[in-house]
Amino acid sequence: MRLTHQKIRRAALKLIDTDGLDSFSTRKLGARLGCEAMAIYWYYPSKDALLDAVVDELMSQIGAKSDERDWVDVLRGIARAYRGLARKHPNAFPLIATRRFTTESTHEFLEHLFELAHAQGVDDRTTARFFRAVSAYCSGIALNELAARRAPDDADARASFPRLGAVSKWLEPTHFDDLFEFGLDVLLRELSQKGVAGNAPQVRGRAISPEG
Repeated sequence: MRLTHQKIRRAALKLIDTDGLDSFSTRKLGARLGCEAMAIYWYYPSKDALLDAVVDELMSQIGAKSDERDWVDVLRGIARAYRGLARKHPNAFPLIATRRFTTESTHEFLEHLFELAHAQGVDDRTTARFFRAVSAYCSGIALNELAARRAPDDADARASFPRLGAVSKWLEPTHFDDLFEFGLDVLLRELSQKGVAGNAPQVRGRAISPEG
């Protein structure tokens, strides 16, 4: 197999999907690709660089593709797609939640997203606040959802603590979609309302100030 950057990072993602992040190594990846581990370092100089490339591969599945939609609606779509990555790639998703964007492709993704906000009159500070708040919410709830799906049954605890049991039934995996959308609506609405001010630029019909 002729190696390329794309083949290596896609194979790395598949290996993490099947074996888990903790057991991932360039040696195992080399075996899957039919080459020595050292051959991979001709393309990626370190394991960290390779993991950054896996993040790049994951983020390629997300995009702010429509310049015509409201920026807040674009954020909503990205948030849903971001959570979707956690469901599709549960073993690899922690890479996105714990590593900074360092590749040209991920920088291009952010540039496009922030340029869309700028074109709609959103100032840079407000853009940063929206982005950081939404990305932190999505990372947190996605990791929480992954943990909940792997958690052992706590029927004994629910029986011993009735209020815990009453609320916990609404925290079950079958309600994750509702919980996610509820939290996202509250967050985006609150962010928009915090920006109400005089003649400031508008986001979704509400004024967004530099103090947003």
